[in-house]
Amino acid sequence: MTFHRDDPNTWPCFRPLIIAHDVGRSRDRSTAVVGGLGPFEPTLIGIKEAEELPQGLYGSRRASALAAIDHRYYNNALIVADLSYDPTYAEVLFETFGPRVIGLTISRNGDGMNGEWRAVKHGAMLFYTVGRSYLLELYHSYLQSRQVRIVHGPLTQRAHEQLTRLETEIRESGIVYRCVPGQHDDLGISCAMLTWAAHHPHLSYWVDTAFASRRPRRPPPQISPLGWT
Repeated sequence: MTFHRDDPNTWPCFRPLIIAHDVGRSRDRSTAVVGGLGPFEPTLIGIKEAEELPQGLYGSRRASALAAIDHRYYNNALIVADLSYDPTYAEVLFETFGPRVIGLTISRNGDGMNGEWRAVKHGAMLFYTVGRSYLLELYHSYLQSRQVRIVHGPLTQRAHEQLTRLETEIRESGIVYRCVPGQHDDLGISCAMLTWAAHHPHLSYWVDTAFASRRPRRPPPQISPLGWT
């Protein structure tokens, strides 16, 4: 397939590959948006696909559905997961994906620049707190500056429509984005999470930590007997 910078389907890889995982509440679907930085232009972000996981999945079953998507990409993705509504899910994600998981808490405020380590079973996970309005405005700025390329499909189109249907309210603290009753923003938020992660200043550190165990280790130097007297 011929490479075209505006079509992430033709990109040979992402550097790195990221899966943004919005964890839905009981009546919502959890999502997975796949993409990352382009291989030739480090400022260009590609969104290759978006998926809604089946409803009614919790804990290990939800992580297994996410792992099936990750497996299509050779188990080679950073997993950026919104754990705002289910912090205990961090344990399951870490057990499934190990240090490839970055936890996110979406709240009213915060730019998500400062991480904190939280203990999980068999290890620790980095968590960041970021404001919902900050995420959405950051994503909008990337779209406006044409730094994002999105593969057209039913679910990526739905993600776009979710964000265009959001209601805005101007407060002293800034703009607040709200869903119309009965509507959802999970796919749109996942796209925003992916773009936040793709240009995060800690991205290189996440990659180094996530894949350190996969790097081949150098054999110990051989001691020459010629040094003995």
